[in-house]
Amino acid sequence: MPTFRYAILLGITLYGILLFAFAGVPDADIFYHFAIAKLYLKEGFVSRLPWPEIGIQSKEFTDYHFLFHLTQIPFLLLPIEETIAIKLFILVSIGNLLCQITKFLKSESPNLSPYLIVIFFILGSVLFTGRMLFGRGNLLFFTLYFIILRIWNVKYIKWIFFLSFLSVWSYSGFPFLFFTGLFIISLENNKEQRKIFLTSVLGMVSGLVIHPSFPFQFKGYFIELVIQSFPPPGVEAIAEWLPPTRDILILGFLPMLPLLLLVFREKINNAFQPKSLVFLFIGILSLIFAGSSMRVFEMSWLMFFIFVFLNIRISNKFQILIGLALFVIQFPIAYEKMGQQFRSSETKYGYIVTEWIRFNIPKGEKIFLSWADYPYFTFRIPEYRFLFGLNPLYAWSYNQDQYFTQKAFFEGDVQGFQHIPKVMNYNTVVINKHYYSFSSSEFKKLSTDYRLVFENEKYDIFVKIIPTNTSKKDSTIPIK
Repeated sequence: MPTFRYAILLGITLYGILLFAFAGVPDADIFYHFAIAKLYLKEGFVSRLPWPEIGIQSKEFTDYHFLFHLTQIPFLLLPIEETIAIKLFILVSIGNLLCQITKFLKSESPNLSPYLIVIFFILGSVLFTGRMLFGRGNLLFFTLYFIILRIWNVKYIKWIFFLSFLSVWSYSGFPFLFFTGLFIISLENNKEQRKIFLTSVLGMVSGLVIHPSFPFQFKGYFIELVIQSFPPPGVEAIAEWLPPTRDILILGFLPMLPLLLLVFREKINNAFQPKSLVFLFIGILSLIFAGSSMRVFEMSWLMFFIFVFLNIRISNKFQILIGLALFVIQFPIAYEKMGQQFRSSETKYGYIVTEWIRFNIPKGEKIFLSWADYPYFTFRIPEYRFLFGLNPLYAWSYNQDQYFTQKAFFEGDVQGFQHIPKVMNYNTVVINKHYYSFSSSEFKKLSTDYRLVFENEKYDIFVKIIPTNTSKKDSTIPIK
């Protein structure tokens, strides 16, 4: 037991270094999730979000991460700076997942070194490391997932039902648990396994029906799981649904390949651990579809990781040696890559802009803002309204014409695009020049309805030109 605890402590320390060595957070989406947690803390459960103007959540909000958001609330109450609180939440969430994965593997293969499990989970794929540090709902879902698999026994049937129920409230990827159970009964089809599987399915169905977003969750999950898988033409894809490049796939799996080869070589003399075949099949299927999205890639890597570690048959000393070699090679690479990721997600300029808006734009004002900037702005200045955010499908589902109209503005390649904010009745326009430098420069040159009032290295702020017969208060927004 002390060895297990020390290994988990080592893992949390490594993650802590990668999180706290750099300013900010590695991904902006976590700000949106904490904005939701803030909203719950202030108003209780909500059926509509106050921020999006043309997002489906403005009239029917499905919280795919309800349980995830509840777990964030205690961290908002800590008397520390908010970014530090967010990082602590990510670290605790990763620590819980790491603990449950290690417990699961040790329960199936007692001779495994917990140090090798921990080091390989953290550094076996730098890409996977980064995905975990984003702090998304998959951390909570996979924590529940591995608890369920560890207690996959009729003795714990009530717990399996309850945890399967909670998995739906934690993450929109909960069908992954269904397919895992399906593979289990495909390999071991008996009365006991069918009972466990049906209990898990009943728990998931109950979690879907008895949902805090009732009755909006049915349409919400249809958008998230079905339409997202087959997106309409012209709708922008979110980052985690973009296909990984060939380099990412190769580099993501490179450290895994020697252990995979070792496991298959051992197959000559020893059969695979029976339960490991479930993860092999899911890993292969996920890898086939990994070209479709980063989300599927992370699942494929995790499944191969579990398969490999359920079948490793090498001495404890050799396991430690592999772990040390992996640490020496991979940790400097992971540190450098995380530094790059943190720098790409910096919020210094966003902070300056949100402070300027707070002091110069009336609260409740609508702001014409790109969906990519929505998470941070809703977290920093929740008193304002924005176009929409997090996923273009939410705007497309609300009003297709308005979605494609605002998209045309940010692309800046449609004649007369400079009139779009006025037509959509927005007084304030904020453009991220890192994403939309062309539309910003063209809007600055062509618009006769808006003037540039503030700019920094990343953002331009424009406000509508007020006729001279309007109130003095409305016409005194300072010029840059």
